[in-house]
Amino acid sequence: MSEPVSSVAVLTPVGRGAVATVRWCGPADVLDEAARGLFRAASGQSLTAQPLHRIVYGQWGTVAVEDVVVCRTAEEELEVHCHGGVAAVRRIVGDLVAAGGREVSWQVQQSQRTSGLEAELQMALSRTSTRRTVEFLLEQLTGGLLASARGWRRLSWGNDERRQAAEAIAEMLRWECFGRHLAEPWRIVLTGRPNVGKSSLINALLGYQRAIVFDQPGTTRDVVTGETAFEGWPVVLADTAGLREADEQLEAVGVARAREAVAGADLVLVLIDVSQPATPADLELLAGHPDAVIVAHKSDLPDRWGEFRPAGALPVSSVTGEGVQELQRRLMVRLIPQTPRPGAAIPVTGRQVRLLTAMLTALRQPTADAWLAALEAFWSGGEFA
Repeated sequence: MSEPVSSVAVLTPVGRGAVATVRWCGPADVLDEAARGLFRAASGQSLTAQPLHRIVYGQWGTVAVEDVVVCRTAEEELEVHCHGGVAAVRRIVGDLVAAGGREVSWQVQQSQRTSGLEAELQMALSRTSTRRTVEFLLEQLTGGLLASARGWRRLSWGNDERRQAAEAIAEMLRWECFGRHLAEPWRIVLTGRPNVGKSSLINALLGYQRAIVFDQPGTTRDVVTGETAFEGWPVVLADTAGLREADEQLEAVGVARAREAVAGADLVLVLIDVSQPATPADLELLAGHPDAVIVAHKSDLPDRWGEFRPAGALPVSSVTGEGVQELQRRLMVRLIPQTPRPGAAIPVTGRQVRLLTAMLTALRQPTADAWLAALEAFWSGGEFA
């Protein structure tokens, strides 16, 4: 049997930074070999003589010496923390490749050193953008979903254990939409007739000017997006072309893309311009989106909708800021009316949802064959036929 290949990966993002981290998966004594001249601890002790998880200060190389910190995180795994410049990182990676390692992405290295499920959760964690979502993802790694999967691997086929597993999985699947949006922002699409102020409102919600504001109908020809967070939850706001019949081909394409964006939204926000009388097109748009959040925009101007104004429409002015914070709160109440209890196990990817659904079905079978196959796919990061 061939020996496993050592690997080296950069864990920190590409580009300059204060500190960068390089992970080596392989024998730690590679760094101790004097002939290689890679690392010398300030204490003079070899790395292999140091306890695991001890932070060791020292120097890298014999020419153009680099100050680094090294920490062994496992018997055959260590991290090198160095200056965050590109040159310093490439030098350390290059030296470790010359020592027999293979450079891989951190995602590939993670999948090689852990179960597929744990690697998948780590990758989801890397895509989170707020502290609140990080907390929920970390719960899945330190307990939650990972602990549940470990427990299922010891499951006997008794009726009580199967019933308990089925109840637990059904509870997890309740939170599938919430879980997927921990690493994938909620998508809110603003729509309405041309010149109702979608671009002005998206700028007000984002807190900076992302969309061009101009009083000519049809200015927005494409879907303009901006990412932010409301109450700690990541959202993407999409400013679309005004919905109307368009003769000009370029504008027609923009309207078509706007309709596609609306169809794929987690929540639609319909704007009406209350400073102008209601039109049949406005009423048709409202009727076509009965579940939308309705914004009575330009509320700083005289209201000309009168009895046609929807009862639940929220008055908002992008000029004065009236209603903007309340709109943010209302959007999140609609998207996240509840959150899981602390420590709850929840799926965070579409793959996990598909496998949990298959596992739930398998628990109703007379034999454990389908359950074991689905569980193995769930644990390994694969799929279940």
